[in-house]
Amino acid sequence: MHTTLIALDIPNFGDQRRKHDVQRLLRQNMYELLTEAFTMTGLPWEDSHREDRGDGALIITPPQVCPFDALDPLAHHLAARLRRANRLTNEITRLRLRMAVHTGEVQYDNHGVLGYAVTHLFRLLDAAAFKRAMAATPGADLGLMVSASLYHAAMDDGAIDPDAYSPITINNKEVRRVKAHLWLPPTPPTGHPNTRQP
Repeated sequence: MHTTLIALDIPNFGDQRRKHDVQRLLRQNMYELLTEAFTMTGLPWEDSHREDRGDGALIITPPQVCPFDALDPLAHHLAARLRRANRLTNEITRLRLRMAVHTGEVQYDNHGVLGYAVTHLFRLLDAAAFKRAMAATPGADLGLMVSASLYHAAMDDGAIDPDAYSPITINNKEVRRVKAHLWLPPTPPTGHPNTRQP
């Protein structure tokens, strides 16, 4: 089944300063904000296949969902909700998210989903280059990594502003020298309390 795949990860979830109560809070906030962003975008949260990943989530939307919607407006709504939710947090309770989006064929078995598209999605999400970009932009609450095929399809359709994305090279396990595209929303001015997040 050809569909849209979305993966998310909470950076530094295992930080020793983040005790179990903080981890529960971060997970709760992640799912609440995702649900809100899906609703704002008009995407079917309840009808999407969802798998919890402990420090993140995998979401497979129904085939009829337009994959471009996962870039704009979903990522933009999620970034806005994160920015608002993080106004009164500190560096331990602040929720940041890495998000990767790809499209492709998925297969289902008794344990969840599988396929090359799923594997590629997580190679993008877990790429060292993505993590470095997030670490170098501590004011960003959200980072979005888009596969090359989806980026070019969305660009050709006029669904995104290509100038808002930066090309990035992914090297992660069997994925070598693969191009993807990174979107980081505008960040608060220097000195904003949230910019202290490592």
